[in-house]
Amino acid sequence: MITRADIQRIQSLPDNAMVLMAVIDVNPALPDNSSTALQTRVKSGMQEAGVPPTVMNQVLEDLPTAQMQSGKSAFYLVGQDLFERYDVQADLPERFHYGRPLRAMLTSVLDLLPTVAVLAVDREWARLFLLRQGELTEITREENVRIDNGKSWDAMAQGTRHVPGTPGATGGAQGSGPRSDSSADLFQNREDAEQQRFYNGMVRELGDILRLGNLRELILVGPAERVAAFRAEIPDKAPFEVIGETNVTGGAGWVNPKDILEKIQPILEDHRRQTEEFLLGEIQEHGVMELERVLEMVQEARIYRLVIPEDGSDFHLYRSHNREVPYFTGKKDVTESPLDGSLMERVTLEEVLPDLTDLYGLTVTRLHGDQANRLVQEFGGVAGLPRY
Repeated sequence: MITRADIQRIQSLPDNAMVLMAVIDVNPALPDNSSTALQTRVKSGMQEAGVPPTVMNQVLEDLPTAQMQSGKSAFYLVGQDLFERYDVQADLPERFHYGRPLRAMLTSVLDLLPTVAVLAVDREWARLFLLRQGELTEITREENVRIDNGKSWDAMAQGTRHVPGTPGATGGAQGSGPRSDSSADLFQNREDAEQQRFYNGMVRELGDILRLGNLRELILVGPAERVAAFRAEIPDKAPFEVIGETNVTGGAGWVNPKDILEKIQPILEDHRRQTEEFLLGEIQEHGVMELERVLEMVQEARIYRLVIPEDGSDFHLYRSHNREVPYFTGKKDVTESPLDGSLMERVTLEEVLPDLTDLYGLTVTRLHGDQANRLVQEFGGVAGLPRY
């Protein structure tokens, strides 16, 4: 897993460093990675990216070890006196970059790995998990401990009442009559009250935990009836959003995290698709499109969200060589910055994203799959949402 400290260290690499940054799918369960196929594919990808033989050989020698690790993908960072590999529990699209550090590449990897909370809940247990970088980790577990008021639950469930003149169980003239519905109702009412108390407490605790973790999205798993009852206790102004729910086999107390992970993957994919489709709708109604117009408004600090395809290296623009007086344009015929006359250099959108976010306070959102294709075909490939 890539830690926050890892991210900060990678983002602080010097601009003049020459490094390989690569995302490689090493999942041994995939047919494309069997036998020598993985080595052949990776070698070809690095050759196309212009990776020097010394760096290339380090990665190729490490691939068998990477395949034996638990991760499905590996993120490599290799340079002079530098060799790092991070294992990721997700199948990621492969990419190879050699040259100056491409800081936004790590961000694009993390964008594919949502961080969400998952609550497995039923009448007896509530278990809270954190999904981060494809790994599901249990962070807290709460049991519904009943409040004992001196009455036996079994007695209430099996209670009977005396009905004069009704034959008893032994056939006598009088005795205990049929089981009283009122006792069963009392038991059910008590169970429902205990469930509601338990759920209310969990909702309050969830709000505190997710707020502290800066988490906004929650998935509920468990028996459908219990999940519905829990969701009914969540207030409209809760500091989190339930993005989906699903059933799991058995109770929440012993369900396997692996089963939960398999169940929630379609929910995550559907949520991402819906969110990106909604964003495209916002762009169509309120957004700014076409690269040059977007860049002009970015440099006027009028754009708060920049929307790009998942791979920003497909788009080129020009940046002034003098980083102290920044200027960006998409025009090929502008050879000097109009601000200070410094020469313009051709770069990819991916390369300048850190500059744009730092200088102008942008939030960058990447679109994937069909939504990325729509952004390119219908909106020119890059779009922005204006502050005013």
